Amino acid sequence: MTAPDSTVFGHDPTSGIVSVHADYSGQAWVWQRVGAEVWLERPRFRPWVFARDLQDASALELSDDPAAPFAVQTLTGEAGSLRYLLTARDGQALRRSLLQGASRRLGRQIKSFHDLSGYYTTTPIEQYLMASGRTYFKGMNFDDPVRLQFDLETTSLTPETGRIFMVAISDNRGFECVLEAPRPEDEAALIRELLDVIAGRDPDIIENHNISAFDLPYLLGRAAAHRLPLNLGRSGGPRGLWRVQDGRTSPHWACAGREILDTIDAVRRMDLPSAGLKAVSQLFGIAPAGRVYLEGSQIAETYRTDPELVRRYALQDVQEVSALARRVLAASFALAKLAPRPYHRLPYAGSATGMLEPMMVRAYLQAGHALPAEAPRRMGRHSGGAVHLYAEGVLPRVVKADIASMYPSLIRAERIGPACDPLGVFLHLMDHLTALRLHHKAAARRGEAGEHDAMQRAMKIVVNSGYGYLGAGKLALFEDQHAADQITARGREVLGQVVQGLQERGVTLIEADTDGVYFSCPAGWTPEQELAVIAAVGEGLPAGVTLEFDGRAEAMLSHEIKNYALLRYGGGLELTGAAFDSVRSEAYGRDFLQKALTCLLSGDLVGVREAYVQTYAALAQRRLSNAQVASRIRLTKSPEQYAASRASRKESPYESLHLAGVNWQTGRRASFYQQAGRGWVQLSENPDGHDYDIAAYQQNLLATYASRLRKGLRPQDFEQLFRPPSEQGLFDTPFGEMRAVWRAT
Repeated sequence: MTAPDSTVFGHDPTSGIVSVHADYSGQAWVWQRVGAEVWLERPRFRPWVFARDLQDASALELSDDPAAPFAVQTLTGEAGSLRYLLTARDGQALRRSLLQGASRRLGRQIKSFHDLSGYYTTTPIEQYLMASGRTYFKGMNFDDPVRLQFDLETTSLTPETGRIFMVAISDNRGFECVLEAPRPEDEAALIRELLDVIAGRDPDIIENHNISAFDLPYLLGRAAAHRLPLNLGRSGGPRGLWRVQDGRTSPHWACAGREILDTIDAVRRMDLPSAGLKAVSQLFGIAPAGRVYLEGSQIAETYRTDPELVRRYALQDVQEVSALARRVLAASFALAKLAPRPYHRLPYAGSATGMLEPMMVRAYLQAGHALPAEAPRRMGRHSGGAVHLYAEGVLPRVVKADIASMYPSLIRAERIGPACDPLGVFLHLMDHLTALRLHHKAAARRGEAGEHDAMQRAMKIVVNSGYGYLGAGKLALFEDQHAADQITARGREVLGQVVQGLQERGVTLIEADTDGVYFSCPAGWTPEQELAVIAAVGEGLPAGVTLEFDGRAEAMLSHEIKNYALLRYGGGLELTGAAFDSVRSEAYGRDFLQKALTCLLSGDLVGVREAYVQTYAALAQRRLSNAQVASRIRLTKSPEQYAASRASRKESPYESLHLAGVNWQTGRRASFYQQAGRGWVQLSENPDGHDYDIAAYQQNLLATYASRLRKGLRPQDFEQLFRPPSEQGLFDTPFGEMRAVWRAT
């Protein structure tokens, strides 16, 4: 490979940067790991603002001397573009003066550049990274930085009502320990010891699952209760722990000298049935051998009777987090080598405005070129991609043909980029990131040493965001709705070409969109014939667009677009879409669907009936626990919001919490079940009990779960299969004579 491209990686090659902090005073703190040592550099930089004009800068003494207290550079660019680059020794004074000038001009108080047009600026850290051309982690692999995990065990969900009684800690250098506070009076010492361990192990990165919404707010609350200052940062930088001001409702935290990473951010991007640590670890196969599982409500009580079991549980939590971080944060780690953003923001930053745009702005800043003016408001709606559902029900011998990276391929092949990008940075990034991705992908396939797979996945994320960025409207600085329309128009043409080509070759289409096409093959076709059809249709596609085989299945239940079940050859069942795979699904319902769908797709209608009868009977005989019927519900309203609307509308989960006097946190999930005679109650009241409402869950079994099979059956067969076990009809069809069906839509 040639030398790194400065537009892609930044123009400064400094390696080993593990954390950056900066403020509007123009002071930066840069921590660089060199082997076992960490060096601190304290460079000065000039905070900056791009502006369309200078009408709000009348109170500033602007100079063309770049070292003056306030300087202005007129950039190359058209009239109306952001062609004035204002820099200052004191960025806070620059911002304050511009906002005051805008307030006078508009006759109302302006507190933020977000309330103005004609300006572009960003956080101090990103200003420093863009101006310096530096990025994180150059020359480093994922485990080169010191990564430390800590997890709290508490007596309640809120620091106002409980305390910390245990902290498990590990790092990727082999360190593990458990800190304990058996008595309330020991808690302050535990917090001090945690801070001492962090200072002693000196990690570059602190990780946990849900650390942002739970562990850090809880730790802050308990430290405040003991009047303890909480500093997680490195010496030499600003002290403390602060909430990242990024406009998000969910909290994220930062400190100087260490990156705080929440693995739940990366997991939530994966569209998994659950984002919980235990569920995800089982799904990825990273749960430690002999994993201890305890209900959250039982941990504190178990500690009183079996503290060793809770110690094992807590240590296994941080072991899982370490393994999970390696699995889900590797792409963000690789992206930090490209994008001028702090590592801790990348797992939850948008791939378009959060990664691609900062790289483009860095290139324009380095080139001394104006940023584009705000695009005029466009009449009419953006035309999106095509999505078609051709068949519903159960279809056999299913194949998926993938239109590989259609939009990125069309962008590159037909040179579709934003008209407001005179430097051509957008297409340059699309071209070079794609070439680099293919290089790393090939190296990963060859098994070469290094983190090639993580790098190719990172580059794929940025490349695939290109179309979305162009169509993002006012959210994107370089947006171009016309270019986005061109891409989707060509995409619809290509998809139509693929669909027509497949139809002409005798297959039955099931669903099609820009990701690919599912189709059912005629009886007797061999795998070689399936591949030959895909190759033949792919030959006529535009340059750069390829049609690839992307798997086959014994049968597919097509429920609605993007909601389907696949039975792979060999028996594996794959569920896609909220209709089949929702985080709110109860355990008993998921188990029933697994059995019933496998039987339906195998042609075993007797088995479908047996799965239903067995689940129905298990509910009736209370053989299931409350935990098996409980739902996990995300709490989107705060206690104050629910109290304000409660008089006009009572909502069962919130009402249960309200009546119990629980002060819950917005964004968290809580488990509830329907108790006979009471309605919805918290699962923590009786997780191992069996006092659920039988009739409610039997109805739910039919309405929520069995109904998912309706489109694969004749109406009369569906009605008969899912009758209560005690009901029989005189003219019933034997279950063994029933057959799965499908219909064209």
